Amino acid sequence: MRPARSLGFIGVVTIFSLQLSSPAAAGPRGCPTSIDDRTFASAVSLRESNAQMAGFGVRATGSPAHHRLISWLERHVSRLPGMSVRSERFPITRWQPGPGFLVSDGVVPVAGAIPYSAPGLRSGELVHLPTGTPITAANARGKVVLRDFPAVDRGYFAEPLLDRDMVDAGVAGAAGVVIAFPFPHEQVRGYWDPHLGTHYRVPGVFVGSDAALKLQVGHRTTIGVLAGRFPGSTRSLIATLPGLSSERIVIDTNTDGVGWVQENGTVALLALADHLARLPLRCRPRTIEFVFATGHLHRPAEGSEFRARALDAEYDQGSVAFAFVLEHLGTREFLPSAGSLRPTGAAEFSGWFAGSPVLARAAATALAGRAVDRTFVLPGSDVPVPGRAPPQCSFGGIGTHFHSHLIPTMAMISGPWTLWAPSFGAAAVDHERMRSQVLAAGDAVLALGGVPRDEIAGPYLGLRQARTDGAPTCSHELPPEWAPRR
Repeated sequence: MRPARSLGFIGVVTIFSLQLSSPAAAGPRGCPTSIDDRTFASAVSLRESNAQMAGFGVRATGSPAHHRLISWLERHVSRLPGMSVRSERFPITRWQPGPGFLVSDGVVPVAGAIPYSAPGLRSGELVHLPTGTPITAANARGKVVLRDFPAVDRGYFAEPLLDRDMVDAGVAGAAGVVIAFPFPHEQVRGYWDPHLGTHYRVPGVFVGSDAALKLQVGHRTTIGVLAGRFPGSTRSLIATLPGLSSERIVIDTNTDGVGWVQENGTVALLALADHLARLPLRCRPRTIEFVFATGHLHRPAEGSEFRARALDAEYDQGSVAFAFVLEHLGTREFLPSAGSLRPTGAAEFSGWFAGSPVLARAAATALAGRAVDRTFVLPGSDVPVPGRAPPQCSFGGIGTHFHSHLIPTMAMISGPWTLWAPSFGAAAVDHERMRSQVLAAGDAVLALGGVPRDEIAGPYLGLRQARTDGAPTCSHELPPEWAPRR
């Protein structure tokens, strides 16, 4: 095993000590305790579904493309035997992406507009402010700020820094922000981050390393973003498959996204829903709820957070067994080399987060049974805080919402460089690996189907009591829809 620090999205980790065992072929009533891969969706089928999803284009939250994807998902799950489907709707001020452009002694190719940057055209002197130099009114007012993309292990680590720069530039009265990547234009075309969904006060664009060479620091530069802001709405789709008990297993992913990686969890949920719906009712001890959540690219309307709040409010009544989140599956590792991102030939490291020993054992057994490599079973990705309920808040992605609300949770996720770079297309995903991961996820769901709820919960029960008794908790504050004004 390579050191945990090699896993891009892992900070401080503690790995559960586990005893592995082979999953049984059948349980009570002759029901399977693992997925029959002879009848499960093939890798070719998963690729076709992923191509359909990616074919909708950029699924910005509440956009026409996003609505079409949700309707496509709704039609699919509504046809499954026994499935009931409903929606949860949220009002938003949506941002419709358009092209960005840049003129600095000639037209400079732009890889894309920074998400949620201000529409409009502005001009000012181009100033380069090195990473770590605060953007203030003294050095940026009326100017176009050039920043280098932060030097990070994986691209998504840069999000808080990019967000800070955009907020600070707006407060400082800058004319705009240009972020220059160390990778060429074609690789970062359409890059989408930050994905907070906060509307910024200045226009911002990304440029590739080749385009950045054309920029003239000290010269008057024009920056523009042709995008739209509109009142709109978006919805989460919740599909419920009845079991012998009304107690639920909740399987979640998000629907808004870009490209083949973000968010291909929708493809996994479709495959699992199709397979589990065809099992006899006697083989589903619990009801299964599939949540196709909205708002991950517009996080003031983060559907997974609102679903987690609802489950938290009802958990103590015994209606929920556990939640399971699937994100960014089958990803290939791309790393910086000679000024570009290149495939290493290996799978991207991934994490399977699990908040209790029973969940962790199920995860490890499923991974071993499907021979899924380069995956760690982890209790969290942040530094533990003793006395907090829970000590580790982050599950690396939207699984955080359920775990931090003290719902027993598992979450499978990776964080490759291709996550927010849709230009890599199908090459970013190994669909055979994706299939193995989804099979492992299904194995864990079936293996836990009849395990008593309190055994699954383990430490969560004590943590919920500690929270009631006044222990500090994780923050559930969502990003603001609008950045502050100066």
